[in-house]
Amino acid sequence: MVEILIVIGAAIIIGNTIAEKFKLIAPLVLIAVGALVSFIPHLPPITVDPHLVLSVFLPLLLYWEALNISLRGIKRTFRGIMLNGTLMVIFVAVSVGLVGHLVGLTLGAALLIGAAVGPTDATAVAALGKGISPRQMIVLRAESLINDGTALVVFALALEYATDEVKITATHAIGSFLLSFVGGAVVGLAVGWVIARIGRFVESYMIASAFRMVTPFIAFFLAEEIEASGVLAVVVTGLYMAQVGPKFVSMQSRFLARPVWGVASYILNSLLFLLVGLYLPATVRGLNSDSLTHALLATVAIYCAMMLARWIFGETIIRLIRMLDRRPSQKLRRTTVFERLVSTVAGFRGAISLAVVFSIPETLANGEPFPYRDQIIFVTSGVVILSLLVQGLLLPKVVELTQKNPNPLEAQRSQADAEEFKEAVRTTAERVLEDLPQLVEELDVPQGPADRVRGEWERKLTIATSWQAGNEENERAAEVSAENALRLRVIQSARQHIIDLRDAGRIDDEVLIAMMDRYDIEEMRLVGPIEME
Repeated sequence: MVEILIVIGAAIIIGNTIAEKFKLIAPLVLIAVGALVSFIPHLPPITVDPHLVLSVFLPLLLYWEALNISLRGIKRTFRGIMLNGTLMVIFVAVSVGLVGHLVGLTLGAALLIGAAVGPTDATAVAALGKGISPRQMIVLRAESLINDGTALVVFALALEYATDEVKITATHAIGSFLLSFVGGAVVGLAVGWVIARIGRFVESYMIASAFRMVTPFIAFFLAEEIEASGVLAVVVTGLYMAQVGPKFVSMQSRFLARPVWGVASYILNSLLFLLVGLYLPATVRGLNSDSLTHALLATVAIYCAMMLARWIFGETIIRLIRMLDRRPSQKLRRTTVFERLVSTVAGFRGAISLAVVFSIPETLANGEPFPYRDQIIFVTSGVVILSLLVQGLLLPKVVELTQKNPNPLEAQRSQADAEEFKEAVRTTAERVLEDLPQLVEELDVPQGPADRVRGEWERKLTIATSWQAGNEENERAAEVSAENALRLRVIQSARQHIIDLRDAGRIDDEVLIAMMDRYDIEEMRLVGPIEME
């Protein structure tokens, strides 16, 4: 067990280092490294229960994504997100199922593959979606948060059809979707409300952080208990906590949560792609119910059908909306053909698709082997790899094409976002300065400290005002920028001196750690928080 953990850890580090060093697609490098690891002699077989991915990895990753997505951005494009996260998944799944059946797969097997590759993968979108405009990224991320729930319902129905356990009717299918989505949303809101109420009374930031780490699992398993969508419950809980959390979560908890969640998300994302590679050789060797040539042809056909179905659905829905909704606000949300091409190409499939197909039982209820399970796993694996390879290589080119043909509205949207940030900084500084005399009086602060605090906030206001002011203020902003640069160099110098004192034996390591923490916080004040992937 220990050697397996060491190998996995080393593979993740090596794969990501190679990708970063040579500017390669990290998920593909991790898949290749995983495949190579599987050939290491005398290494015990590395297996992960697919249910572990769906019930542990997925809730954690989706919860983190939900905590860091703009709810207002979702509201602005709610209709498109819901259509992409529900109807598009169904359309893609059915289209893939029909094409798969046409190229020689059984309808049950083809529908299972369609359900698995119907949803986009949130981890792949986050890893490969560099350069996409923030507003498009919100739609893609939000879509990938929702469509997993849809796909799992479609997959469950396809599984019932493939095993003839239940006769699939329109009433049965609609009832399953309603229970899944409505039940998941209700559970998510309820869990968020309860967690927020309890969280207000938890004073220890370590306990509070641990408590919030188990929140997605509470939402997921409660929803699953009533056969609702655990995925949607996690997402709704995350969105709810993102709105109410800032009102009661302590500074210590926030300071601790971002790096912890960020590192955990990074490792889990990398592990998922590594597992794809680890299973790949066994998937190829395990293909017994079909010829390799036919399976490869089916993989290519299904991949093309999947991409074409995504494009057709997107273009059709856009035209229907434009025809039916003539409001001025709708016209402001219109996208160009190049932006829609980005959305199509950025619809990556990833490890979640494989986790879904690996969850297919090996045997039926009567003990017989599940028909064509090896074929389903092979084709789905091939589609995922093609998605990462083809779309990963195409996306930068498509994004570049979009930047050469920008949407006239995008500049307005970007300007509006920038103005919001400036307004937030300026208004906050103004109101703090208004409150300052009363705060000084309440705390009975001497004039000297009060003046120094006032000077700091006046400096913040000067920076914010200079963003929109004339040359005189811009000169002041340049002075502030130079001052910040000097402060950063002074901090670097202080760090070196404190290390020299430790190395000379004049101070203890504990003193060094305490001082380094202070310098880190001071630097963060100047440069802002660390950007987590």
